[in-house]
Amino acid sequence: MSRAPIPTYTFALVVVKAGRKVALVRDRKDGVAWSLPGGRVEAGEELLSAARRYAANETGMPVELEGLLRVQHTLVDGGESRLRICVVARPADDRALKTVADEHSLTAQWFTREQLATLSLKSGEVKQFVDLALDGPVYPLSLLTWEKG
Repeated sequence: MSRAPIPTYTFALVVVKAGRKVALVRDRKDGVAWSLPGGRVEAGEELLSAARRYAANETGMPVELEGLLRVQHTLVDGGESRLRICVVARPADDRALKTVADEHSLTAQWFTREQLATLSLKSGEVKQFVDLALDGPVYPLSLLTWEKG
């Protein structure tokens, strides 16, 4: 007897850090709360490619991925599931963060950990992921491997 596949939606989140500061973005959906760059992985897109794409599009600068913070799998009502990875990255060059809104985000800004307490954050997970990125542990990206078929 075969089982029906479980619809799984995959997301990538990125903590972009420079020293002890992290880049947060205001997304177009909310416009008020600050969040990590990230979103749903497109069909046929690799997880790490999606992480780089979201970080670049939403912060306005390319990034170099440095490590894996978390892999989360959550069952959602209706038999679906969500798979999220959160990675840490650094700016790939010295260009400034975005200040002009576009279709990806409204703005991006650098913050210290202490400043997070004064911000409206999209979720409490933002601070949790920032704490992990700043204080570890950060795992090698090589933990994410691909099946060979």
